[in-house]
Amino acid sequence: MAILDWIAAEVDYVAGVSTPESTAAHTFTVRAGVCRDFTHLGITFCRALSIPARAVSAYSLDVQPPDFHAVMEVYLENAWWLVDPTRFAPIEGIIRIAHGRDASDTAFLTTDKACTVVSQSVQVSRGDMAD
Repeated sequence: MAILDWIAAEVDYVAGVSTPESTAAHTFTVRAGVCRDFTHLGITFCRALSIPARAVSAYSLDVQPPDFHAVMEVYLENAWWLVDPTRFAPIEGIIRIAHGRDASDTAFLTTDKACTVVSQSVQVSRGDMAD
């Protein structure tokens, strides 16, 4: 919780200050980034404290505007716990897509060319958990 509290207090969510090549050190220095940067920084802090941590690519029902979202998992008390370093998405509304060491393991797209999103459609609804 101290790691998440520090990130929330010290790092601003600002699109455009990072690139796909940005590191946790860059995010720490500029104190700004997007969900991927928050996640990398949180993972870095956890690993520095010998807490196993991994990146998770996800979709969140509650992030506005709706989009894919980077979060992380930490291994505590013999279980992996999902956390959102941005604190934008309630954990119970996160749909896990992939997990790995970092964002390169869980990327939605890997290319060396410029890309333009032509269209995107994701349909997710909150269902009855008993079904």
